[in-house]
Amino acid sequence: MQFIRVLVPVFAILMALPGQAAVVGNLYDEQLIVESQSRDALKQGAAKALERVFVRVSGRRQVRDNPVVAAALAEPEPYMTQFRYQRSKNIDGLDELVLKLSFSPRQVNSSLQSAGLPIWSANRPAVLVWLIADTTEGRQFVGADAPPAVLSALEAEAQRRGVFIQMPLFDLADSTNLSADQLWQMSVNDVREASARYSTPFVLMGRLSQFSSGQWVGSWAILQGDESSRLESDGLDEVAVLSAPIDYLADMQAATYSVSAGVGNSANTMIHVAGISDFSGYASLITYLEGLAVVQHANTVWLDKDQLIIELVLKDDMEKVKRFLSLDGRLLESAADANTPLPRPVRGYYQWAGNRL
Repeated sequence: MQFIRVLVPVFAILMALPGQAAVVGNLYDEQLIVESQSRDALKQGAAKALERVFVRVSGRRQVRDNPVVAAALAEPEPYMTQFRYQRSKNIDGLDELVLKLSFSPRQVNSSLQSAGLPIWSANRPAVLVWLIADTTEGRQFVGADAPPAVLSALEAEAQRRGVFIQMPLFDLADSTNLSADQLWQMSVNDVREASARYSTPFVLMGRLSQFSSGQWVGSWAILQGDESSRLESDGLDEVAVLSAPIDYLADMQAATYSVSAGVGNSANTMIHVAGISDFSGYASLITYLEGLAVVQHANTVWLDKDQLIIELVLKDDMEKVKRFLSLDGRLLESAADANTPLPRPVRGYYQWAGNRL
């Protein structure tokens, strides 16, 4: 029996700029502790790592029962683009052998499409996290004063599902806007006001307690605009108590932003875009649109001064396009101009703001 333990690869908790979508890195990378450099250990480790990549990219918790995925996990080597071993020491000072792997995005995505599973691109909504832990030194903000073990566990769980988390600055403005007691009381209104300066699409607020037995319990609220959802969690360690809110967030986001194979395939939609002042702006717009996971091609069919009509060839429906556009505010919905007749009917009117961000 080979011994394998999954590690958390470098997966930074980055600071997304207000009003901009976040890009999650390392979706196709994993690393594990292995017993040896034998072929069997490599194959077993690669299979476990590839399964985690399939989960992260599809947004689905359970993928191994799918026959296409199962076949890939049985023979993971063709999916690998590189691997290497590295010696390191664990927290107890003991030597460990780390296997680091990278997998082909093209092959992973192709298998997910063949399996009928969705693809969740790296362009994902940022989640602002307000978390307080009840420690022996009192109630402390995670990421500021609380022991680092909870933050490390939060990073690990976010990496597992590919959720982009953003921690507050914990500066003077934050300390003025939200106290530890307010967060402990789970005051949604107070947290929503304190979060306004960050402009993230999602906010995760929570409080953690550890009993003398070692058991952890957590209370959570997930805020999205004016809506909120609440849930409870428990576990024997920090990772276990954090898995429920992260899974909930990932499931919610993937359902909204992942693109399902074959849904709306090759559907064409016309949109009107104004605010294009030069060729650089035009090139940026087309690059931006074709970079959206839901858009297959963006073709210009009409151009007049600073406005144009673009035909979008979609992988999904227009409603999903609107969800992607709402993430970063680079292409804003606008009203139709009744004084400017267009040569073709369009589905929506937009103003390009990308170059001003």
